[in-house]
Amino acid sequence: MTHTVRRIAALLLTALLLAPALLSCSEKTENAASDDPTSTPAQTEVQPTADAEVPAEDEPEIVADDLPEKDYEGFSFNIYTRSNTTHYAFLTEEMTGEVLNDAIYERNTQIADRFNVAFTETVYSDENMAQTNVTSGDDTFSLMNVRCTAANNMAQKALCYDIGKLQYIDLSKPYWDDELTRSIAVGASDFTAIGAANLTTIDFMNVMLFNKNLHEQYQMDSIYDLVREGKWTFDRFGEMASAATQDLNGDGAFDKNDQWGVLGVSKYLHCSFLPAGGAWYIKKDENNLPVFEMASDEHFVDVFEKTFAVLNDNNAWYNTTDSSNEATEYHSMFRANQGLFLVTLFYYIESLRDMDYDFGIVPFPKYDEAQADYYTRISFFDTSIIPVTVPDSEMSSIILEALTCASFNSVIPAYKDIALKSKFARDEDSSEMIDVIMEHRIVDFGDSFLVDSIRDSFVYQMFYNNNHDLASAVKSHTKMVEKLLDKMVKAYLEGEG
Repeated sequence: MTHTVRRIAALLLTALLLAPALLSCSEKTENAASDDPTSTPAQTEVQPTADAEVPAEDEPEIVADDLPEKDYEGFSFNIYTRSNTTHYAFLTEEMTGEVLNDAIYERNTQIADRFNVAFTETVYSDENMAQTNVTSGDDTFSLMNVRCTAANNMAQKALCYDIGKLQYIDLSKPYWDDELTRSIAVGASDFTAIGAANLTTIDFMNVMLFNKNLHEQYQMDSIYDLVREGKWTFDRFGEMASAATQDLNGDGAFDKNDQWGVLGVSKYLHCSFLPAGGAWYIKKDENNLPVFEMASDEHFVDVFEKTFAVLNDNNAWYNTTDSSNEATEYHSMFRANQGLFLVTLFYYIESLRDMDYDFGIVPFPKYDEAQADYYTRISFFDTSIIPVTVPDSEMSSIILEALTCASFNSVIPAYKDIALKSKFARDEDSSEMIDVIMEHRIVDFGDSFLVDSIRDSFVYQMFYNNNHDLASAVKSHTKMVEKLLDKMVKAYLEGEG
């Protein structure tokens, strides 16, 4: 478990203890891009007593950023943010009583007062606007929050600083996720990093929910216990999913009027099982450089076929034309007691808070019992970059570091509280499962950065169309993928030089 995850796990448990005393909240959701998928006063800092230097086990650890004191004399610090995400706003206009809004507002006020800056935010829906702005030499923005693909493209063109090399960015701090940051890096460069201020890395986690009513009805083994014992595997999942698939009206045709073992869009469902089983579209070599080995990776082929077996071949998955992020039809059927499992984005769990039937959350199963850990996929995310056109790179690095630290101390607990208010997280089992889910979050380079060339180009469509011919699909795409990777690696290595 990374340093960051240990802290987040502690925050989760704290939020769980506070949850019964907190008010519910409303959410505002904006969705535009094909893969982009919210209360009470903000949590206050816990002040240790004089004779207790270490916080109690059930209290969040308040982390210091160790930044120098600076006075930027009211500088207008403009933040660029992409609009078509889930929790996209870095700034909020006022306190509203909603936990996440108020935590963000207090964070920003604290940092603005501390460094004497005036925050402004410009929100764009055009994904390419960030690159266009920097290329033109415009120095309007001191910080940018862009889609991961845009960050990768801008880094290749040397349009942003290597964050890891800036004096006041300390990626060893617990509010930066070291494992995730290395997984999205190429070579030794960290042109962007994933930290506590990047809420979309939680929003876009793919999660598995299970209907407790159906689980009890069919007298299935405790999934929680299976997880604890390391026995929650593809096979156990497949057995449960098959048992729950029933022709309710007896007409011999399985459709939206029947009961299914698994609900969810293929790009989140099937494409989460692959990394859950340790199969990667793009691997990293000993120098942290991406390589494409799907065609020769026997384990990938095994996981690919097993995913078919537990979702398609046993007729447990309800395949519809609904491929939206919200997956309205799947959520409606799950709410109506018509599905044992539902795979969705973490962000959309709150939409089920009015569900009459109780449900729980569990990690995706392991390929087999020999696999050491449970893995949780992050499909897409927005991340922070410091463009080369910023008026003052030192100031930008200090403000980004301060915002990330403050987010870890207050915004993350506020966001987790929203999730923990749902029915599924009112017991110790669910809290423990979230701990497991957060322990090994992963980003597959080919899943995110090469989404158009790998996942959306052929992988998820193969599951959707029940096409098992992986060898042919990989062969027809290898030349294109390797060309893209060669170009990318060359650009990064030249940047390091």
